[in-house]
Amino acid sequence: MKELIVLATLIALGTGAAQAADRMVKLAVDKMYCDACPITVGKAMQGVKGVKSAKVDYKTKTAVVVFDDGATSAEAIAAASTNAGYPARLATN
Repeated sequence: MKELIVLATLIALGTGAAQAADRMVKLAVDKMYCDACPITVGKAMQGVKGVKSAKVDYKTKTAVVVFDDGATSAEAIAAASTNAGYPARLATN
């Protein structure tokens, strides 16, 4: 019985360390020429499983995205924008 309790405790502790976390990334988005473009970019990014929010700014040509890093990646989100006609990449600033 003692071994079972120890084993259950180790399993519970081990699974907590492997959990995914929310991550925020800033992407530079090209080819946005009007105020409507961020709507299309935002929809493309939010269509990626694991994306929790995408705030796209036309003036700065950037997107700030919060996502579950266990479900997707910054590269996949950038690819969704690129596939919608708005090339995206990690912002340098």
